[in-house]
Amino acid sequence: MIPEVILDLKAKNKEEAIEELAQVLFESGKINDREGYVKDIMNREKILSTYCGSNIAIPHSVSEVVNKASFAFGRSQGLTWDEDDDLVNFVIILAIPQLKEGEDTVHIEMMSAIAELALDDDIRKLWEDATTEQDIIHTFN
Repeated sequence: MIPEVILDLKAKNKEEAIEELAQVLFESGKINDREGYVKDIMNREKILSTYCGSNIAIPHSVSEVVNKASFAFGRSQGLTWDEDDDLVNFVIILAIPQLKEGEDTVHIEMMSAIAELALDDDIRKLWEDATTEQDIIHTFN
């Protein structure tokens, strides 16, 4: 699974970051309703913040507007996630489709693999130093 990548998020806060990354998922056809997806993600954030520590947030939600399980990566110089959190430098937004009974739970494996990568110091250093989108994409393969 190849992520959409934004090397220089313009967002200054959580909602702007989610909107900016949702836009690239929408433009690439991974989701079919940007506003609906953002709403689903923000509702999920109200339940429990997706800030993970280590300057990383992994917002996600199961949503009927997701066409295909996918994700987008954004790098920031430091944006505000929640008031009491450290600044966030990496945002990985997961687009998870509604599953029908009996369908594969690939999204759980996707979330687990991405969280494991995100908490690896060497990977975060690669993300920090990356100069191209391909540098980022390579770390997810």
